[in-house]
Amino acid sequence: MSEARTIAEILQSRGAFMKGEPGCEETARRHEPLLKVIEHNYPLFEPLRDQLMTKQGVRREFVADHEATMALIDQLLAQGIVVERDGRLVAAGSAARRFLSGGWLEELAWLAAIEAGADEAIYSQVLGWRVGEYYGENEIDVIVRKGERLGFVSCKALQSEFNADSKKHRSRLMDALHEADNLCDHFGRKGEKVGVLVTTDLFDEYRNNQPRYMALMGKAAVLDVRIIPLEELEWEPLVAAIGEIVHGRKED
Repeated sequence: MSEARTIAEILQSRGAFMKGEPGCEETARRHEPLLKVIEHNYPLFEPLRDQLMTKQGVRREFVADHEATMALIDQLLAQGIVVERDGRLVAAGSAARRFLSGGWLEELAWLAAIEAGADEAIYSQVLGWRVGEYYGENEIDVIVRKGERLGFVSCKALQSEFNADSKKHRSRLMDALHEADNLCDHFGRKGEKVGVLVTTDLFDEYRNNQPRYMALMGKAAVLDVRIIPLEELEWEPLVAAIGEIVHGRKED
């Protein structure tokens, strides 16, 4: 039996090519302890992230008595994502701000894909494509491969609390769904799956886990796009959910 082609080779056969380097695997593995702290404490990380990305940052004494927050900050400092300047904790630079604003989620999804059994996975990759006289490019957050089959994951770090009254929030969620569906239409093939990993709580635990945004979940079912919400951000549920994309079917 011949060896399976790489992601790059499969994409090339579909009229697409990788532009530049994808996200660094070594970086994602180095960040793993931090990523698992973030996914386990996302509601705590969310407001902290927003403050760290401002010029004012966070004054250490304001959070020194909060054990969980300081544990998170210690990890961010150890990884060089956050630095301390004049008693204030701030994002270390542009790369750190990209990590805080959503790059961490791509790295976490990549780690989950490898854990779920992907033969190969890449993250933060720009694809160029040409169809006849038309050409363009798309950034794909995570691409996975199992044998000759690909899968795609779009990662959206949005506000954790679903705001039914916010047209902007609902629009961003629906746009993320359509964006993911377009990726699979463009680069995917029959039997391959696409998912959207989003940091929004989309199920109401007090109403028997009813979807908070019924139109979104209904459309996702019609389009066969796997929505992975905040409820599945914990490591084991996340690996299982990403595993559905890796294997092209629901895991047993």
